[in-house]
Amino acid sequence: MKLLVISDTHGEMPIDMKQIEFDALVHAGDIGNAAFFGAIEAAAGTKNIYAVYGNTDLMMSGWLPETVSAEVGGTRLFVVHNLTAPHRILPANAGAIKDNRSEIIVFGHTHIPDIEERGGTLFINPGSLGKSGLTGHRSFAVAEIDDAGNVSAKIFDADSKEVFVAKNYNKINGLFKEI
Repeated sequence: MKLLVISDTHGEMPIDMKQIEFDALVHAGDIGNAAFFGAIEAAAGTKNIYAVYGNTDLMMSGWLPETVSAEVGGTRLFVVHNLTAPHRILPANAGAIKDNRSEIIVFGHTHIPDIEERGGTLFINPGSLGKSGLTGHRSFAVAEIDDAGNVSAKIFDADSKEVFVAKNYNKINGLFKEI
């Protein structure tokens, strides 16, 4: 199962999603507006979309959720816009993550691309796709989950398409460990 992971598009799409191989799309909020989200849905075609609204998407809060919990590729996924950070999770999110027994957490908001493991849980922030983040990159991530639940995750520069973060994780007894 290959996930295209994006966030903070803010109404801009500097990549052609049809040129990227993926099985499902994850959008961690700050989409732009409902019409732009419609264009994202059209580009994704029949693929599953797991999307939440962000702090600039309040007009979409009636039809997009604040969080998503789902099983994707045999792995429990949790999506939220404002997690804060893997080392400093907002209390409401911490409860939902625990209740869902989430294994992969996708978040945005900070515009800082990051892939890290904490306590056996994998955290992915694809950075900001619509605007250059604090790193100077417009970025997106691709996470591939194999049949054993192992994950290969990469963050790409949206303009050059070059990988600037790549990490691999084995899943052992439901916990991720970087290899």
